[in-house]
Amino acid sequence: MIRSRPLRTLLLLSLPLAATACVTHFDEVYVGGDDYVIARRDGAAGATEVYELSVTGGGDAALSVATEYDKDRTFLGFQLAEIDKSLAESRGLRPYSGLLVQGVYSGSAAELAGVVNGDLLYELGGRETIYRSQVADVEAGLDGGQDIVATIGRGGDRIELTLTGKRIRERVTDRESVALESSGRQVHRPHAGVHLRGIPATWCEKIWGEPREAVVVSRVEVGSPAWLAGLRGGDIIDEVDGRPVPSVSELSREIAARGEAERPMLVTVSRGDDPPFEARIDLCDYSGETNVWIPLVFGLRNGVYQDRWSFGPFGLLMSNRNSYVADTTTREVQTRNVFHALLGLIKVDSRPEETRVRLLWFISFDT
Repeated sequence: MIRSRPLRTLLLLSLPLAATACVTHFDEVYVGGDDYVIARRDGAAGATEVYELSVTGGGDAALSVATEYDKDRTFLGFQLAEIDKSLAESRGLRPYSGLLVQGVYSGSAAELAGVVNGDLLYELGGRETIYRSQVADVEAGLDGGQDIVATIGRGGDRIELTLTGKRIRERVTDRESVALESSGRQVHRPHAGVHLRGIPATWCEKIWGEPREAVVVSRVEVGSPAWLAGLRGGDIIDEVDGRPVPSVSELSREIAARGEAERPMLVTVSRGDDPPFEARIDLCDYSGETNVWIPLVFGLRNGVYQDRWSFGPFGLLMSNRNSYVADTTTREVQTRNVFHALLGLIKVDSRPEETRVRLLWFISFDT
């Protein structure tokens, strides 16, 4: 059986063959969460602020705010392509000699001035144009109704066309990253099994409209007390024991203190638009594992995420492995059991969704 609490007694075996036993900690299996929107807020003049939480595979978390708003700008109406090496070879042109006009927008300044598909744009307002960003820079400096001269290549000739810029309104998005606070120490072992980050108080007030704290669970170790309680990477801790969550550093110290005394903690977490979730975390020192190996005869490993035992050389006679299923899409605790016997002649793989049996290597059926 998988254990989330330590084995406090060291198991020693006295057999004619060499035997070793130790309490240690092996691989850590962490789970995080997908990116999701924490909140949307309407601002002045039709602006919208979208707050998005991102939990990376490495176990860190990041918060970003995307501000969407309407912006007026001058638009000339070109559809352009940069003349890189491949485009130059296909068109018989010299690389990075102007920009290729692939089209113009209907009713735009470029169309009204007579620019057509296949033209080459060499200059705009006396400035050489090699990259599309250069055209955008020129447009940004124009006022509505202002004239500008474009030097166009067509049929081997260069002609000058006068374009009258038009003002358009478009929806633009500005993004800003928010630095999350660290607890100063990682409380992922040995009491809870979580990595925590704090959202700065000033940003909490912008997101929720009131002064408060918010602590992000950036990742959770599979099999830890927090994971067994249903916490997952990407959760936001809102309350502890019915009171508002303290700062991330204060919460970290409280987890450590309660963990030493093996006292539980009741937390309320939120995730996007999902209903609040309450979880009781039975804090304790869960990090111990027992590993026993009698060469070529017997092996036993009892750990947090996975237990296994085996008989015979390299487990060929019989072996069994029981582990938690690290599924970030559910808060339910699920397990998987795999049993082998007689050089693999018999295998039973039991998972939450199905049980598969294999006999004689080639007979397989589901139950």
